[in-house]
Order: sequence, then C-alpha cells, then structure tokens
Amino acid sequence: MNSPLQKSLLFKFLSKCLAYPNEAFLPALVEVSDEIEAGKDERQALIRAFELEEQEPLQAEYTRLFINGYPHTVCPPYEAIYCEKRMHGESTVAVSAAYQEWEMTVDPGLIDHLSTELEFLAFLASAESLENAVATDARKAAERFTREHLCRWLPQFIEELKGGAKMECYRKLGELMERELGGYCGER
Repeated sequence: MNSPLQKSLLFKFLSKCLAYPNEAFLPALVEVSDEIEAGKDERQALIRAFELEEQEPLQAEYTRLFINGYPHTVCPPYEAIYCEKRMHGESTVAVSAAYQEWEMTVDPGLIDHLSTELEFLAFLASAESLENAVATDARKAAERFTREHLCRWLPQFIEELKGGAKMECYRKLGELMERELGGYCGER
C-alpha cells in the first residue's frame, strides 16, 4: 500500500466487508473500493462474488459464520473470544483503552469486533497522512495496536473464515484479508 491514505481506505474496505449484508452493504463496498488504487481486480472479484448471492442466503451465511452458527459459530469476529475464550475480557478493556487514547468512541458491544479494530487502524492511517507530529504518534500507535491486538488472533480468524465459509464470497474475503493483512503479522 503506497500512502497512509490508501492504507486507511483498505482498512475501511475490509471493515465494511464484515458488515451485515443488508441493502446498503454492496453500495458501501463499491464506494470505498473505487477510491483504492492497488488491488482493484481482487476487490472487484470479491464484490462480484457478493453480488452473485441472493440477499437472504447471504444474510444466513453471515449469521452462521459470525453471529450464532449451529452447533457453534464458525469464526466470531471478536478478539476476546480468540484470546480468552469469552466475550468482553481483558483484551476488550485493553482495546477500549487504545481507542480512548485517541478519543475514539465505539458501540460497547463492538469494542473488540474485527470491523471496529480495522476502522481504528483506518483512523490511525488517516492521521498518519497528516505529516506532522501526530503522524508519527499514529504510526507508532498502529504498529503497537496491530502487534498487541490484531496479530494475536487475526491469522486464526482468517483460517477459520476460509475453511468454514460455504459461500465463495466469504472464502474470497478470507483470502483477501490474508493477502492484505498477513504482512502486518509477518505472514506475507
């Protein structure tokens, strides 16, 4: 990724890919994707894969993967579940503290949700583009947050998403996340 702004847009795109697939889902993906310079073919293929699915089965797959699958949720997108095997653990408190340090407020139920963590990294990358003292602090904060939080559980989440998804669109999302985020955790 070339610039901090482009990195911010990529984090935002991946965050939006984890949103519930309602009527606003695809337009939001397209809007952000169009602003990102690199990797356009992969993102367009992912968007096309989402477009090929009927909304109701797509929502059912989303629910099965991320919310309440039976007999278990395939890949719940919460850091505390991966790191502590429960919701709202110590890692959630630490993530919340990182947000508060940058005066970012989030829904209490989504503090350590992968989408929110990616939005935070998008925010920090955007701050990094300012090219002043804040930029240096933002870059360091993003590196620390990635190391202390995201990399502790993202690789396992991606593997479970790729292996557990029944729909091609979510397998493609796992592959894209692995390609784009794996390097942050030393896996490129």
